[in-house]
Amino acid sequence: MGLTGWRGKLYWFAELVMMLAVVQLLWIGLTLLGAIVFGVTPATVGMFHVMRKRLQGEDDLKTLVRNYWQTYKKEFVTSNKIGIVLIILGYFLVLNFRIVSTIGGMHGLVMLALLSMVLLLYAVLVMNIFPVFAHYELPFTRYFSTSILLSISFPLQALMSVIGLYGLYRLFLFIPGLLPFFGISITVLFLSWMSSGIFRLKGKMDGTLQAED
Repeated sequence: MGLTGWRGKLYWFAELVMMLAVVQLLWIGLTLLGAIVFGVTPATVGMFHVMRKRLQGEDDLKTLVRNYWQTYKKEFVTSNKIGIVLIILGYFLVLNFRIVSTIGGMHGLVMLALLSMVLLLYAVLVMNIFPVFAHYELPFTRYFSTSILLSISFPLQALMSVIGLYGLYRLFLFIPGLLPFFGISITVLFLSWMSSGIFRLKGKMDGTLQAED
């Protein structure tokens, strides 16, 4: 018999906390398994898959752990390709930002403004590409364009995601003890929750809601 009332809510909260802690430990372990460099992106992709399943109502911890491991193995190569592209883009943009910041005059200001906009798009790309990867089956290059286009199409949700991330950042600064146990898992759960709202809105707009759920 399921628990109801405050006991049911307490049990749900305790189960959620346990899941977040276990998934965080899995992320750390699988990142180390891939020698950090090659493990961090498949571990992150696996976590987004797990959080998506959790938001869809899957609360069996053993099933989630098994799904995490299967996703890690299945998406190891593709997720690392995404990670490599993000690193190269990020390095290129930071390098150009340092160069442009040394240029004076109006010409330098215009270039700096344009580059700042590109950096903003890059930040949006990093924030959204893993939820998109976990939700859709797309050609490799379309994960990048779709991640940016969804944020442009739903700017309010994108802004709320940024505000939420800043709130989590302040929370972890205030309670740093949370970071090693829940830092990544809570952040991924939040981004997955926000992304699920965007995906639902998109599904309603283009008539593919049932197919995407």
